[in-house]
Amino acid sequence: MLNRRNWVVSIIALLVVLSVAACTAAPVQVPDRDIKVDVDTALAAQNKAAGLMSGKVDWTESEFSSLLSVLLQQNGGTNNPIDGVRVWFEPDNKVYIQVDLKEGVIPNVSTLDAAGTVSVANNHVMVDLDAVGAGNVSVTGASLAPLNAQINAALADPSLGVAANVSTDTGTISVGLGSGS
Repeated sequence: MLNRRNWVVSIIALLVVLSVAACTAAPVQVPDRDIKVDVDTALAAQNKAAGLMSGKVDWTESEFSSLLSVLLQQNGGTNNPIDGVRVWFEPDNKVYIQVDLKEGVIPNVSTLDAAGTVSVANNHVMVDLDAVGAGNVSVTGASLAPLNAQINAALADPSLGVAANVSTDTGTISVGLGSGS
């Protein structure tokens, strides 16, 4: 499982980037498809994750989002600033992420939104964020390099396995492990 410190550091890095970077007054747009997030769906997604041992797993947006949300809730502790996460998948490995914040974490902001792509490099899943936003403010370009580096360092954790490929389509993600998956 991901170390909660890595997520907290990533959020702090995002806030620092937002405060010092040249920001634009435009929100990051996420798809308008509804994603159901609940414990039962998270358990189903966790059971599907056992399929990684045989080489491949396919998750829907709801399964992936539920699994992430429940893991963050269970491992985040009492000071966890996150209520939940929703992740949308589009063709060509495009992803959109919306992090629901608990009330009062950032004044007048209820979500952090991000858009980017996923890939595999050096046998680990990698994320390349194109835009990150809080409320009506977003950051794009090279300003996101430190945040991408922090997220990718967390994803390179050996306990997450060795990815051979990752692909997305509308509403789904497929992750293959080992060679030739």
